[in-house]
Amino acid sequence: MAAQVSIHEAVSTDLDQQRELFLWKYGADGITREELQKEQADFTKHDVTKTGSLDEHEAMMFLEHRNETKTALELRALLADIDKNKDHKVNFLEWCCFYFNKSYDDLNDFTDEEARQKAMKAAAEAAAMIKAAQDKIEAAKKAEEEAKAKEAEDIAKEKEMTGVKGAAAFFKRQAMNNEKSTMGNKERVQAESARKRELKAAKEAEEKAKAEVVTTKTAEEVAAEIAERARIAEEEKAAAIKAEKDKEIAERKARIAARNKAFEEGSLLKKGSD
Repeated sequence: MAAQVSIHEAVSTDLDQQRELFLWKYGADGITREELQKEQADFTKHDVTKTGSLDEHEAMMFLEHRNETKTALELRALLADIDKNKDHKVNFLEWCCFYFNKSYDDLNDFTDEEARQKAMKAAAEAAAMIKAAQDKIEAAKKAEEEAKAKEAEDIAKEKEMTGVKGAAAFFKRQAMNNEKSTMGNKERVQAESARKRELKAAKEAEEKAKAEVVTTKTAEEVAAEIAERARIAEEEKAAAIKAEKDKEIAERKARIAARNKAFEEGSLLKKGSD
């Protein structure tokens, strides 16, 4: 059975990290950080007690503000539906799941640890297969080199033979060469191709297993990734705010400079007319 880790064990109750967790899980569905930041700002505005969640009263005010329901009975029924962990509060992730129509339970499903371990085992087995296939290729190559060296040595000895022994060795060598050029060569090529196919299959199996390991991240890895995303998003937000302020200051200075220039030009014209 797939091992599950609670979202509150994987990320803090910080709304920025909750936002990034939701984006990490469902961003591929077209949900943007800008949309989530807008929801986060509205949610935070109604978190009067600053707990990171909306209590029943705050949640009802929030839902009324969002025009989700009209009667108190409808509000309580909706709150019960949104409150997935049944703690009588609405946290930001519960709200996002309701608003964007996503599964709250799926947020808990960071990784299937059983599948991860299986993939890691498959990767190790594939690595062993690669090693075995490479050893076979090296062994075959070494055997071929040794056979060629032995053949060269035998040919050198045969060339030194004379008379009947020399003729016999010559015809024997010719027969061996003919055999090598037919069945022997064909079998060698087939064996070499089989070893190469085995190596290729092992490498493909390893790549597949490694890819599976990467996609099945641990909760700790996901938490670290989410925290980093939240940090970067906060830096980008701060930079955007600073850029906007710098722009306002520059525009204000330009307006003041324009007014001063106009005033100076008006004063000069007045003096000239006097």
